Amino acid sequence: MVLLDNKSANSSHFTVTMASPSTSAANPSSAMEEHPNWLEMPHELMANILQRLGTIEILESAWEVCTTWRKICKNPEMWKNIVLIHNAFDDWRQMFHLERLTKRAVDLSCGEVIAIDIKGFGTDELLDHILLSSRKLKHLYLMDCYDITGSQLIRAVKSMPQLEELGISYISIDKEDIKVIGQNCPHLKTFMVLAGLVGAFMMNSDDNAFAIANNMPELTCLKLFDRSMTNIGLKAILEGCPHLESLDIRMCYDLDLDENLKKVCMERIKDFEFHLEIEDDDYDDDDDDSPFSYDYGCIDPSDDQEDSDYEYWHAKDPYDDCRFVYM
Repeated sequence: MVLLDNKSANSSHFTVTMASPSTSAANPSSAMEEHPNWLEMPHELMANILQRLGTIEILESAWEVCTTWRKICKNPEMWKNIVLIHNAFDDWRQMFHLERLTKRAVDLSCGEVIAIDIKGFGTDELLDHILLSSRKLKHLYLMDCYDITGSQLIRAVKSMPQLEELGISYISIDKEDIKVIGQNCPHLKTFMVLAGLVGAFMMNSDDNAFAIANNMPELTCLKLFDRSMTNIGLKAILEGCPHLESLDIRMCYDLDLDENLKKVCMERIKDFEFHLEIEDDDYDDDDDDSPFSYDYGCIDPSDDQEDSDYEYWHAKDPYDDCRFVYM
């Protein structure tokens, strides 16, 4: 008889021991106590362990281990949080595969999914599938989703009045879309726009800032890439969003924060991040050790840019300081 002995709770090493039939027969209860059947672990505890795996690992690995694990994986409670990240933008077959897995995970949730994070893939069809199957959704991050249109996003949020967190990049929206998002998601607490904001590169235009200030009064966290915003727009946001605790405007390069405005922001906002002003005399293109080089809270342009957007917004934590943990 072959027995597996786990040496310690913190070790993944096992010792294989050959036990004689007479020994096993003499102490059957002792053998069972020392080597319990892990399949008899309470399903709630096993589900807690399996949830620590990623969405892909559950669907492609844990699901196939045994019928007990498969039964646990079919429980809608396992699918309240769905996270799928794709980094190889040239691998179209993988993107299609991840879209299929996302739909499968959403279906398994039976409408119980609360948080969805997607990066690097996604289409209008996928967002429509999420919309039809996720009436309890409170958190939606769509990062680097080049094939999702702004019109489809707006159609989706109109059916998500319970949404509390929305983060997007490379989905084109404008001031009117921001207005629709704010009016249809009255509980919105986190709004993050990395790229795709129409008018973001115009000179001295606060249209997007005014749309946020006038339609998102419950915001506690705002991360914004809008080079056109001026101090007037920032003041409007501070006035229109009185509950702000986290404000990231590091990529609003054309802001000219005077000392008074900067002081107001730092005193009122718990987590306030902004780009540093760089004097021409302090900056040296050839000085790699200069403390001012690329000191804007973003990624060095000389580096590989494939994941720069995601790394920029998630530099502190993969799920960001503003992200709730839904259980």
